[in-house]
Amino acid sequence: SRTVTLEPPVKSDEAVSRASFFGMRLSERFLEDLLDFVMWSLPLILLAFTACGLAIAMLTCDVLQKIDVTDKVVAIVEKEVKPMIKMLTGEDPTAITMMMIKLKVKNMINTTMPGAKASLYAIGMAKLFVLEIGPLLTALLLCGRIGGSYAGKVGTMQATKQNELLTTLGVNAQAWTLVPALGAAVLAGPILTVMGTVLSLVLGGVVGPAYGIGKWDDYVESVREAVFPGLRLRSVVAWNENGGGTFLDFFSGLDLRYVGSDKYTDAFVEFVTYPPFFLLTKAVTFIVMVLMVAELAARLRPDLTPRKLPSVITSSVVISSLVVILMDWGFSQLW
Repeated sequence: SRTVTLEPPVKSDEAVSRASFFGMRLSERFLEDLLDFVMWSLPLILLAFTACGLAIAMLTCDVLQKIDVTDKVVAIVEKEVKPMIKMLTGEDPTAITMMMIKLKVKNMINTTMPGAKASLYAIGMAKLFVLEIGPLLTALLLCGRIGGSYAGKVGTMQATKQNELLTTLGVNAQAWTLVPALGAAVLAGPILTVMGTVLSLVLGGVVGPAYGIGKWDDYVESVREAVFPGLRLRSVVAWNENGGGTFLDFFSGLDLRYVGSDKYTDAFVEFVTYPPFFLLTKAVTFIVMVLMVAELAARLRPDLTPRKLPSVITSSVVISSLVVILMDWGFSQLW
């Protein structure tokens, strides 16, 4: 007979030194979530905004190219000018006179319309993406990318009793996952929103001149004025009217009330609806709601099993998308 003895393998010091404890600290979990949210979401955001930006820019250019008001304006001028000339001179205008008037009007329209179309195109692209499409499209995409991922992570921990283990060890299971993820999401949401919005506006500046709508330099200037208008607060308006000055001069007579009202609530609305702040406010609010919905969808099911995990992810994505759309409507009432 032969006796077989099984012994566990002896771990060398080198193998033990290679053991990773990354993720034990809050800062490490935050960094891991931030890299996950930004790096894996960035390709999705850039491709979506590329498609959306090109589609809207080309459609807008096509519509503007087909707009021709020359005949309608000439018809109105002919209808209104003829009686006026007769009233002033006592005679009907001759055919040559009317022809010269029509040529002058057409020349004025042909000179004015290209610039008007270019300005309308640039302002429309800036307002559309900064105030509406940029934050909304990013949030809807992140409902699946971040919200679904977080719901799946928490749901897996719930189904495999990891949350109960953390509680047994004296660790707050909700804070263990929610705090770093929420901090990372608050940074990732605005970053991705700004990157997608800037990409769409740049593509708009490329598409417009290609369709004969304005020039790149004029487009950039119009977009800048639309995105960064002057704040209508008393100190800001007075500072601009005086030709600027030092920051000490600005803060010495600081008055943050709205120019048309003495209520600070109106000043708050003016500040919040300032395009860059409006974009960042919507981006942060949307991503916080996405993460909170995902947290509730997974955490409020203590008896969750692995078989029910897909339904948790689905409910998180659908409900958070609906919440984002409703909140976007609420933000639109401010503007």
